[in-house]
Amino acid sequence: MEFEVVTMGETMLRLSPPAYGRLEHADALDLHVGGAESNVAVALARLGRRVAWVSALPDTPLGRRVSGAVAAAGVDVSGVRFTPDGRVGLYFVEFGAAPRATEVHYDRAGSSCARSLGFDAALLDGARFAVLSGITLGLSEHAREAALAFATAARARGAEVVVDVNYRARLWGPDAAREATAELTREADIVVCSARDASTVFGLAGGDDRATVKEFAARFAPAARLVCLTCMDRGSVAVERGGAVTAFPEVAATVVDRFGAGDAFVAGVVDSLLGGLDVADTLAFAARLAALKCTVAGDMSLASRADVNALASGDLLRR
Repeated sequence: MEFEVVTMGETMLRLSPPAYGRLEHADALDLHVGGAESNVAVALARLGRRVAWVSALPDTPLGRRVSGAVAAAGVDVSGVRFTPDGRVGLYFVEFGAAPRATEVHYDRAGSSCARSLGFDAALLDGARFAVLSGITLGLSEHAREAALAFATAARARGAEVVVDVNYRARLWGPDAAREATAELTREADIVVCSARDASTVFGLAGGDDRATVKEFAARFAPAARLVCLTCMDRGSVAVERGGAVTAFPEVAATVVDRFGAGDAFVAGVVDSLLGGLDVADTLAFAARLAALKCTVAGDMSLASRADVNALASGDLLRR
């Protein structure tokens, strides 16, 4: 079977106290499965795309729990390596209600993905897109080398490389992240970056999103045919090769769980490009998919194509 999209990266178990509780007082924890690249894969599978996810997990009940959740969403997991040692990464979320902020605590050191990530290049045969994020680069030197090799193998097989910058301050500092991530973005075909990461990692501070995305493309993604900048309540803006800039406003949503919204945006971009949409429609579709993700608990997008189309037409609001 050939896949339209192949993603590679770490997926963890997310644990959080119910009802805005605090970890130190919790008697029970809600469990979800989430990781940037598998979230992209799940969102694409829910949209009907043929997609595979590559990773490494321990051959344990927790490892199988992660793999099973991704597979249940319709993603091919034959590229997941099950290792006899290592562990599943964990992260703990304390959801905050204003004025208390949401807090995230990671426990991922020594994960199977950080130690044993690898891939079978045959999975990339026939693929249109290969998706990576900057998170993988920060896990370990081994994971970084695997990610760079994955991008090289994808290009050699004619797949376009999609990079989501996805900076994580608890993995590394901005200088190290910029050096490693730029190595990927310089040759990537599609790049997605938040305005916050553009400022923190790449030093592109400023209030003009159009100018920022153009500068990012020129300096850090010169080969890309599309660079997208996500700007929170300002929406998103994208620049094409040649300099044309397109913007789309934020799509309002009642936020149940914001985790995974950025990954849904990336999936929306990839899906739209697979469908041959222009940049304006690409940003619109991606923004709507991200908004719908915010309305459900967990990291994974559950929205179908019909859901996105209904939101675009206003039908969801009338139901």
